[in-house]
Amino acid sequence: MFTLSCSDNESDTTQKVTPSENQEVAPSGNKDLISLKLEYNNADFPTTISNTSVSNDSEFPFLAEQVSVKTFQISEKATTDISIGQTLNLNESPYTISVIAENGTTKDYTLTITKDEGLQIEPNPSIEVGSSYSLQSSNVYVDGAQLRQDFERFHLTAYADFNSDGKTDVLISSGFFQSYDYSPISVYLGDGTGFNSDYCECGAECSNYYCSSFTELKDALPSDYKGLQHPRKIITGDYNGDNLIDAFIIGHGYDAAPYPGESPVLLLNNESGFDYQKLNNISGFYHGGSSADFDNDGDLDIFINGVPSTEDSVFLINDGSGNFSKSTEFIDETFHHNTKYYTSEFIDIDADGYIDLLMAGHEHQGAETLVLWGNSSGKYYKDLSSTIPPVVGFNIVVDIDAIDIDNDGNRDLILNRVDSNNFYENYYLQILKNDGNGNFSDESENVILNNSGMAWFTWIHIQDLNNDGISDIYLEGDSRNNLKWFGNGNGSFD
Repeated sequence: MFTLSCSDNESDTTQKVTPSENQEVAPSGNKDLISLKLEYNNADFPTTISNTSVSNDSEFPFLAEQVSVKTFQISEKATTDISIGQTLNLNESPYTISVIAENGTTKDYTLTITKDEGLQIEPNPSIEVGSSYSLQSSNVYVDGAQLRQDFERFHLTAYADFNSDGKTDVLISSGFFQSYDYSPISVYLGDGTGFNSDYCECGAECSNYYCSSFTELKDALPSDYKGLQHPRKIITGDYNGDNLIDAFIIGHGYDAAPYPGESPVLLLNNESGFDYQKLNNISGFYHGGSSADFDNDGDLDIFINGVPSTEDSVFLINDGSGNFSKSTEFIDETFHHNTKYYTSEFIDIDADGYIDLLMAGHEHQGAETLVLWGNSSGKYYKDLSSTIPPVVGFNIVVDIDAIDIDNDGNRDLILNRVDSNNFYENYYLQILKNDGNGNFSDESENVILNNSGMAWFTWIHIQDLNNDGISDIYLEGDSRNNLKWFGNGNGSFD
């Protein structure tokens, strides 16, 4: 039960008859709730009263937990057990409102408060299985320039068993810096003998940049296909549900004003190569992206982000057969325009069965590095997020990884940062401890040595490089020595 006072804002135009001195007037039996208006975040939410049922006309936002009573009207001379300004908790709905007539009789109303529940997703403990993040680790890393024997272009690589023979293959998308030219996409099949060396990262024997463990798959793409001008990230997954690994290539096009952008490319595996599709209805200066079944409907959806573009943060919703429709409804409007976010990953950090969305970019231009916590609504909210501490002078984040470095059951974060004062010239690895309550503290100085240096690296990988059962850190980049830090098993790296 709760106590309210009657609104004095309503005028009574009914003609009143004054009884004579000796006339007795029976107490009124009127006990109606005539109107009720609720409030949330300074917005009014009127209600509809039908018989003794009361409900809000429009749903409250998903994040609403408490609302208040703004105004109400009841029968003259009646009283009630609610009060103006009273706080109502949505998780305690429905409420009973009692209106007591002057003669003591009571009429009870049931107030049901509803909010927008979104997709009403059920938690799935295997939600990360098949995501692009879960598939990005490999048992071998290659230098794309050496493998393609092409040192004029830059090269992005993706690793997967594309031909289903149990051995790791390599997909390479290439480009020229600040060029409108289109560059090829190549596929190399592995024979299973590749390994990571200190410099010649092409696997197995390497002589004169010839990598004996990989063979190019000729005619892997249609003869009339068009590559990309400036590919930025390749993500993999089974996008059409045929149990074959496909690829999605995100690019941003010409890397200078007027930043015209370009369309991403979808490669669907047909067992002998790839069917090629350029998503011409999507174009922008997109840098980052990831894929996961964020809505838990059985197929992989894709999220891409970058600026400038028409929409900075875009979801590509899968129909289950590899056909995607563009949507911005599953993320706060805050992230739609001029956000300076360039990278993202889908990772279930807190293991609650909802995939979390990690977003990062240019912190010095206002893009805080965030963990947007997944939830049953399927929408990602700024107000439902955790902020990652910045690093002075290294305010550009180009890649994100997650691992439980200290075996406490909580996944910690490792960020690949770039010098923001000397634009994209130096790197810095940041390691953040997760306390299990959505808070992250910077432990870099305590757990890793020599974590900064010259040049910058595109990708960071976390896996066991030396087969000792402990995860290691690997920074990948073409045409240079790739960097490795080996885990000690106590949460630190050398």
